[in-house]
Amino acid sequence: MKWIVVPVVLFNLMVLSGCEKVSNTAKNIQSDWVGLDRKIEIYSCYSGKLMKTYQGSVRLNPDDKISSSTSFLVDGKKLHTNMCYIVSEIGMKEEPAN
Repeated sequence: MKWIVVPVVLFNLMVLSGCEKVSNTAKNIQSDWVGLDRKIEIYSCYSGKLMKTYQGSVRLNPDDKISSSTSFLVDGKKLHTNMCYIVSEIGMKEEPAN
C-alpha cells in the first residue's frame, strides 16, 4: 500500500508546483514572514513631489488598523504614513497590461 501512496503524493506535488495559485500562495507566505525586497516612494498628495524613498526588506503590516493611514515594516522598523505611496518589488520585470 505504501508503494502506491508515495508516488501519488509525489506526482501531486509536482503537478501543483506549476500552478499559478500555488506559486502566488508561496509568494504571499514569503511576504508575510520575511518581507520582500521592495522600494517604497512617498509622495505629497497635494503637489505630487517625491518626499522620501525607502528600500529594503518590506512587508505590509496588517496588524495596524489605523484609519486613513498605512503601516509598513521596512528592515524591521515600522513606518506609518498617510501620504500617497508607490510600492514596487525590486527584481521584477514589469509587463504592459494587454
